[in-house]
Amino acid sequence: MARVNALFDTDDDEDTNNLRYFDIPYAANNDKQSLSIILNSPLLLIEEAIKPLVHLIDDIATKVYIIKQQLTADDTSDLTLNELGAIHLYISEGSPHTKCIYFLLNEAIRHGFSEELQIWHPYLNLLLTALGKLPSIGHHCTVYRGVRSCDLSDEYKDDGIYTWWTFGSCLQSLDQMKLPTFLGKQGVRTIFKIDCYSGKRLPLSEDDEVILMPGFHFQVIGKLRSLDDLNTIYVREIPPSSTEIMPPVQIVKTVEAHQESLPLVVKTKEQRKSTKLRKSFKNTAHQVIKMSKVVQVCSDHILELSGKKLLIDDLKHSLNERLTQEITILNLSKTNLTKEKVKVVAEILRTNLTLIELNLSYNPFGNAGCLLIAQALHGNKHLITLNLYNTKLSCDAGQYLAEMLSLNHHLRSLHLGVNSLGNLGVKYLLYGNIELHHLNLCCNKIDQDGCQYLADLLEKNQTLTQLDVGGNPIRDKGIKIICQSLMINKTLIDLHVWYCQISNLETICNLLKSHSTLTQLDLEGNQITDEHADVLLSVAEINKTLEKLNISDNKISDNFKKTFQQPATLRLSIIL
Repeated sequence: MARVNALFDTDDDEDTNNLRYFDIPYAANNDKQSLSIILNSPLLLIEEAIKPLVHLIDDIATKVYIIKQQLTADDTSDLTLNELGAIHLYISEGSPHTKCIYFLLNEAIRHGFSEELQIWHPYLNLLLTALGKLPSIGHHCTVYRGVRSCDLSDEYKDDGIYTWWTFGSCLQSLDQMKLPTFLGKQGVRTIFKIDCYSGKRLPLSEDDEVILMPGFHFQVIGKLRSLDDLNTIYVREIPPSSTEIMPPVQIVKTVEAHQESLPLVVKTKEQRKSTKLRKSFKNTAHQVIKMSKVVQVCSDHILELSGKKLLIDDLKHSLNERLTQEITILNLSKTNLTKEKVKVVAEILRTNLTLIELNLSYNPFGNAGCLLIAQALHGNKHLITLNLYNTKLSCDAGQYLAEMLSLNHHLRSLHLGVNSLGNLGVKYLLYGNIELHHLNLCCNKIDQDGCQYLADLLEKNQTLTQLDVGGNPIRDKGIKIICQSLMINKTLIDLHVWYCQISNLETICNLLKSHSTLTQLDLEGNQITDEHADVLLSVAEINKTLEKLNISDNKISDNFKKTFQQPATLRLSIIL
């Protein structure tokens, strides 16, 4: 990794207020690193916890006194003044930066968790306890951290899996990260765009700061080099693959067990009627797109043409003019793209080096247009998300896309909902090694036979995290096949099987009893009764990873919903 001190070479005193956002993280791409922290010792007053650090920071006692004078216990109901003080001491900036807590602590961690870190144990115990009490930022939230004067693109390989061991301060706004007082708009810079769920949003932070805990485990899903020397690395948090690299959250788990549970959501009859209309298998054309966008960038990098009926010459002009300006997202949804117009888009894809997300949904170009797009993407190394939702595709499109996926190992999200791939199309599509992270196959006339092809994929796949097969008549046999494959799979975290005519939950319950990575399960609009729901919810209570369970619009009585009492310690969002 590049030397950490290199990025602090600045004569601008104003910049010293934000240097913790630009600290080069200490990363490892193996499972041998571990963070040995003494968390079982009693918590000390912050005045006592900092005593071993006095020789490192001359005025640390004064800083602590001032911080505690400025804080009150009412600033947050969950944290003590000592815990609040530990957080604010960590984020306090000063000059020189080498005498700041965040710098010295992370430097000690970089040196391999040796004796140098032992003097930090009392303070670190207090800091981790405080951060552990804060709620996690939530599933699939995007945050940013940057590095000045460095291009780290070559040090983070595509699809590489890494662990950051230092604390990481992040911002929730890309625009704020690009301000002159932060990363700026000139010079060589690296931005990490981080899709995470475990970050801790700090109370009373003026910058809406989010801290990533030591042991943050992630995978690189894409990179982009811009003409203005801004290098963007897109990463997604993933569960640790080994208990040796679990972040130090023993206290976090203990504290979170006593927090209030997430609210129980019970839909009204009007809401259920609206949802049923939206998700009904007979009305799949009106299914709302459930896109989990990999990229969210500022508006000047988006070319929005959705709903515009452009002639071929107008389309060529718009694309040729704007795609030379580092456009990263192109939305051509509902533009009545014909085969001839798709040819224009395909030619752009062959040469463009900045486009990351392409939305072609709700266009009737069919298999012929799909073939053109697939061929254009054979050698593409930049596109991450492709949306072909409701584009009149049938089984042949599965072959075209399969050939593309065998040659293109950079595409991460593929949305094929509301088409007619059928079982044969799914068989074609999933033949070979699929390296996708998100796959949407909702409303594609897939039954239990198609589920067998999905199961074969899940048993060997190590990248897929989200699968949507809602609106397909897979029934009980189909969900049984999928659940059995998930007993082997350890990467899938989101499973959507809404309106799939499911009534038997035995295999789903068995899966939840043993599965260690599933965090979201969508069973809306099936045939679940009170008895089935009672068993499912009992199993969900003992599951350690599930965060959201949707069983709305089933055959669950209003009386059951009224009498159901969600345990106060259950950190699970249940939608009835």
